[in-house]
Amino acid sequence: RRSAPLLRRLVSSAPPLPGHGGGARRTVTYMPRPGDGTPRPVTLIPGDGIGPLVTGAVEQVMEAMHAPVYFESYDVHGDMPAVPPAVIESIRRNKVCLKGGLATPVGGGVSSLNMQLRKELDLFASLVNCANVPGLPTRHQNVDIVVIRENTEGEYSGLEHEVVPGVVESLK
Repeated sequence: RRSAPLLRRLVSSAPPLPGHGGGARRTVTYMPRPGDGTPRPVTLIPGDGIGPLVTGAVEQVMEAMHAPVYFESYDVHGDMPAVPPAVIESIRRNKVCLKGGLATPVGGGVSSLNMQLRKELDLFASLVNCANVPGLPTRHQNVDIVVIRENTEGEYSGLEHEVVPGVVESLK
């Protein structure tokens, strides 16, 4: 609820869009509905720690934008033995999932739910778009990059074991 004044302030101070005669500005109050206008389902896993705060903020932004989505929320936590099959089915059906952080168990040979999701859904890469927001001052200008991180090999594969007490080997 506190984000609306910040968004209004950013939009009002944003420079005009190029090629629009100096008067047009971006709008953040409405997101057009794609295709037939039917709201799209999104699987929501609030998760652990700050996950519920972050996903809650995203829900508020989507509501403020009148985004054509609705959330199917699932209570999943990092200390569970496995991701419930209903959650996997929802993600496959919806093809979109908003997931907060899930706690990762330490030791004991337990696989994290994050890794289970990556393997089950074959999520081999993580793509992160990084770009400046017009009207928001930052240390670096003209940033517009995509960071690609491989998710299923090396340190992210979970192929680790303790060779002797205090010595852990991670296979690549």
